[in-house]
Amino acid sequence: MRYYSTQRPITPGSFPKPEGNTIEQIVNFPAKTYVDEIWKQAWGYIDYEKPLSEKDASDYELTQGGAYH
Repeated sequence: MRYYSTQRPITPGSFPKPEGNTIEQIVNFPAKTYVDEIWKQAWGYIDYEKPLSEKDASDYELTQGGAYH
């Protein structure tokens, strides 16, 4: 599941690492970029094997995108 970082670039400590949910890739854009999928700008995205809890997504200010597979 893809989550976009709309508040800051993705750096250590800026995203959750839930046990049993593998981080598959992290991509930072060269600059804050408009993303059609979420209808707003983002600094990049992080792909997880499974969806995050609403609390984790909210606590880290991540916006859920779609499944990327």
